[in-house]
Amino acid sequence: MLERHADFAALAAAVDQAAPRPSRERGGRPPFPTEVMVRILLIQQMFNLSDEQMEFQLLDRLSFQRFAGLRDASQIPDRTTIWTFKERLIQAGASESVFEAVNRQLASHGYIAHGAQMIDASIVPAPKQSICKEEKEIMHEGAMPIEWKPAKRRQKDIEARWTKWNGRLPPGG
Repeated sequence: MLERHADFAALAAAVDQAAPRPSRERGGRPPFPTEVMVRILLIQQMFNLSDEQMEFQLLDRLSFQRFAGLRDASQIPDRTTIWTFKERLIQAGASESVFEAVNRQLASHGYIAHGAQMIDASIVPAPKQSICKEEKEIMHEGAMPIEWKPAKRRQKDIEARWTKWNGRLPPGG
């Protein structure tokens, strides 16, 4: 969605004007394109990632690589490169203006950027619950059978529901 509503090429041009790239007289590895780095900083800010975490996530997530415009996983900026780019923006006083420009562009299309969360969930096998028909009916009413001991009560989740597999309940569910 950001691709359609934010002009990253214009943002990169504004960054290069406000914080020119350092000269290449001393040699070294060519810098990453400014547009790529602006996209990386936007991801970093939205997900509240450190430079080290940003490097890891770029290596780990194809969606981050695609958004940043990185085609080859071996060509991902390391934490120092990310830090150096941020420092260049800070020294030029342009770090906040980049994010404000993105927010303005999104707002002009009726969107507001909020921080995001990364959630990793796994389905793990759980022990089968042997519950008789009467106990099941009591649990469907939101209660627990009186005869259950406290230890058994702690182990039962009366709000739990079965996970559907391919649109159907597993056998016995």
